[in-house]
Amino acid sequence: MKTTIYLLLALLVLGLYRPPQARAEGGWGPFGIRGGLAADSKDRNTTQYEAFGEYELPWSLRSKGGWGMSTRIALTAGALKSQGDYGFIGSLGPSFAIGNPERFPLELDLGISVALLGRDKFGTWDYNGIEEFVSHGGLIYHISRQFALSYRFQHMSHAGFNGSPNPGLNLHLFGINWYPAR
Repeated sequence: MKTTIYLLLALLVLGLYRPPQARAEGGWGPFGIRGGLAADSKDRNTTQYEAFGEYELPWSLRSKGGWGMSTRIALTAGALKSQGDYGFIGSLGPSFAIGNPERFPLELDLGISVALLGRDKFGTWDYNGIEEFVSHGGLIYHISRQFALSYRFQHMSHAGFNGSPNPGLNLHLFGINWYPAR
């Protein structure tokens, strides 16, 4: 139930902005939802669900054929569940999409963000601080101009800034992306 509430609130916040019609100078999109589970056995029963939105920045590195990289700022809000306890997780940071979605349906998705947790203790598991860093690498498969399926491998840790221990968390996340202005 709490997961549903967190996702609905996140979708509401991300949906308040109306995307511009022209994408040539940047703009909002994609939007979407994703969720997944822990990649390591030490974190079994850990799941994460989130809504996301990205603002495409007006500059990109592209060849005349359309191949290259677009730069974005990514914003997420969602729920992290571990050992039966739920908590908020939100992040903000740069993201890079590499490929040519107009000619080839697969893009590489890379990024790093600053994340905040609503709590640092989940049952007996302690992330040793609510300030975290999230890095990810994944793939986006465009099934149409406006919709895509995504996968990402995501690592979260505090990078030693909160001292020791630094348990970290690795996740497999699967999502649905919506590109409103395409």
